[in-house]
Amino acid sequence: MRKHCSPPLELTQEAGEMVFVPSGWHHQVHDLEDTISINHSGVNGCNLAHMWHFLQQELRAVQQEVSQWRDSMPDWDHHCQVIMRSCSGISFEEFYHFLKIIAERRLLLLAKELGPGDMEGSAGRGLGPQQAAFDVSRIAEVLASVVAHPDFRRVDTSVFSLQPGELLQQLEEVVAATASL
Repeated sequence: MRKHCSPPLELTQEAGEMVFVPSGWHHQVHDLEDTISINHSGVNGCNLAHMWHFLQQELRAVQQEVSQWRDSMPDWDHHCQVIMRSCSGISFEEFYHFLKIIAERRLLLLAKELGPGDMEGSAGRGLGPQQAAFDVSRIAEVLASVVAHPDFRRVDTSVFSLQPGELLQQLEEVVAATASL
């Protein structure tokens, strides 16, 4: 056990109860009897970079697996994305669109005029401005890496409604403007 780790937390979950495990927390489940469980893994500002890292690893694995056809397969890079999508459920293009949708929602929230008490009053009503600003900063960090990635640069972005570089610039401007939130 590492010197800075806390001892494990052990609990017994009863029927009808729910357990929330925060992003990045390692956990292990032991069923004491026959069980049906529903699990949901969410992507948020805290683990978005992990998702991007996972996708890069997935693409590298696909590229290694089909590397012998690189020179003989037209549009090999596109085919690698298709294969990756079939394995992981998402391609680099779709990941960009995912980032764009979340970014646009956070930017919209931050663009709204906030009255003096709105920041405190937002608790319990959904996403507050501090969380939105945090998410925007994390999306900007990941998007900067996406835009610079050589395999993403091979994706045809000409039909995108918002070019990745333009979205990144918008995000970076908002990050600078919301640094005091």
